Amino acid sequence: MGIQSVERTFAVVGVLAGADPGEVPVAGIAEATALPKSTVSRILSTLGALGVAVAGETDGSYRLGPGARVFAGRDPVEAELVRTAHPVLVRAVERLDEDLGLAIADGDHVRYVDQVRSQRAVRIRVYVGERTPLHTTAAGLVALAELADDDLASYLASPLARWGRGTSVDPLDLRTTVEAVRTNGVAWTNEAWADGVNGAAVPVRDPDGGLVAVLNAFGPSYRFPTERGRDEAARCLADAADAIARLLR
Repeated sequence: MGIQSVERTFAVVGVLAGADPGEVPVAGIAEATALPKSTVSRILSTLGALGVAVAGETDGSYRLGPGARVFAGRDPVEAELVRTAHPVLVRAVERLDEDLGLAIADGDHVRYVDQVRSQRAVRIRVYVGERTPLHTTAAGLVALAELADDDLASYLASPLARWGRGTSVDPLDLRTTVEAVRTNGVAWTNEAWADGVNGAAVPVRDPDGGLVAVLNAFGPSYRFPTERGRDEAARCLADAADAIARLLR
């Protein structure tokens, strides 16, 4: 990529970053950057593939995506968590042979702060910086299980969006699921985050038992988890979570 292309790309990102209320039509970006609309569209296509830009609610408009967080720097505590956990994630992916993400609780969402991908031909990509509602991923269910009963009740009473065909939006069903996570120490999802994607997650705890992060494995629903591989997946995640916890002490 030449210097001019880099300058044009950052010009587009700059317009998106300064957008109010948060999204800009292609024509508006072209006007603000003095670039042809065709050039802006090509840049947005590339930024979209990287997760830096995503389509807005209005047709033909765009806003910053979760991938843009890489430009914002990282909290020192979060950076240390990622630095410490990443080698453990690499080893766990080699053992599990599925994609693995590291997430932290972020209000009514979990936010992914690291990911290691397997070498399989069909893989699941979660962008670093991506935020997902607590009820839509296995990592989110682990975070839900950590909430006090009043906070859990408040979340379950809020509008619950359906992300995949397996997303549970029924408060009673979700409460039952959360209780199972509290009992078993592992969360499982079947096509809750997206159609065709299953997940499993376990907590990473500090010495006092508090939640530090969540390890979340993803795989295509046709292969993850296999019936015989379910217990091994849970053991792999638990071993990795314990290893990270020991390193963080």
